[in-house]
Amino acid sequence: MAHPSDPPLSSGVVLFTQGDTSYEFFRDLGVGRLGERVLLAFVRTPQGLGDCVVLKCIPLPQGEEPPEGFQRTRIRLEEEVRLARYLQHPRIARVHCLVEMPHGLCVVMEKLEGLSLNTLLSVAQARGRYFSESFVLYVGAEVAAVLDHAHTRTDEAGTPLGIVNRDVNPGRIRLGPRGEVRMTDFGVALSRLTGRVATSFPRPQGEVLYAAPEALLGDEVDARADLFSLGLTLLEFATGRHLYDPGHLLAEGVEARLSRVEREKVLAASVASLGLTLPPFAEDLIRCAMSYRSVDVERAAEGLSVPLRDILHTLLKPEPSERFATASELEGLLRARLAQLGPYMGEDAVREVQRALVEAGDRLWDLEISDDEGGITPPVAETRSPDETPTEDA
Repeated sequence: MAHPSDPPLSSGVVLFTQGDTSYEFFRDLGVGRLGERVLLAFVRTPQGLGDCVVLKCIPLPQGEEPPEGFQRTRIRLEEEVRLARYLQHPRIARVHCLVEMPHGLCVVMEKLEGLSLNTLLSVAQARGRYFSESFVLYVGAEVAAVLDHAHTRTDEAGTPLGIVNRDVNPGRIRLGPRGEVRMTDFGVALSRLTGRVATSFPRPQGEVLYAAPEALLGDEVDARADLFSLGLTLLEFATGRHLYDPGHLLAEGVEARLSRVEREKVLAASVASLGLTLPPFAEDLIRCAMSYRSVDVERAAEGLSVPLRDILHTLLKPEPSERFATASELEGLLRARLAQLGPYMGEDAVREVQRALVEAGDRLWDLEISDDEGGITPPVAETRSPDETPTEDA
């Protein structure tokens, strides 16, 4: 067997086998959020070469006692596999199994086809126009349905599992080649699953740029934190603007908005995060999360319809109690607004993406697209949808 931690790997090298199934290396995607190595591999059975899958691998250190970091990552990956039993939803990437090997272990996951919202945002900026309101509403409603499924899961005894994804952001949401909207994983999810690993510090576990204020401040989070993250995602996707990047305010202006109590909260959260693996701009994010106001949401949502702006205002309330109570409530409002605009389905979303790819033209070559994305190709150019929003630099 090939050791997943021994670079370089060549395409076709057998990483490990399980029964009569072997996993052949295809591509290295780098290091994951838990320190694991993420690979793409093809599955080969006696019937021939099968699907491509994602492997999250952690190698066992050779000739020494496994360090604490290895044990912790191992437990978290095992927890991800156990939690996946309760997240059997067609819009969530499937976790197939956990494979134990003499030199480590691998979580085998479904590889999703399609393009992430991150990539589609870059496409929109390359062509000089954002996607239509219908597209934003469609994607938002589909993600809200996924979150509702996760948030309402119970164990076998009917006890709520309290699942919070904690990593809702454009990179984790993907539009597939048939218009299906899917989430890539729940790898850093919070839950009440028996035997779960407690987070050593209640800090944002995923992409901090999309974390709710309570997560950035180190407070307890619940399902409403995921709704806030979805709100930030939809706002940026619809307008290219981010609430935590107030271009109209200088750093001094942000600081001036804070009360003494708010400054103390920011300082306490910043001190508590010292030594953690947060990006260098985390302190600025904490300050922005504490200082933004309703007028900033209105400014960021400028140009959008009143109904969509109202939804974003509620999603992006600083206080969780003032947001939508459930993902189901949000989904219903998004679908109701979508119905007002006229029929819009998955195939419409794919056509809109294909049109955007055509209009971006040669500028697509300048985009950095993840190696695990693809599956949507541009056809002949079509006319634009009437409710698409021009990008600010168009």
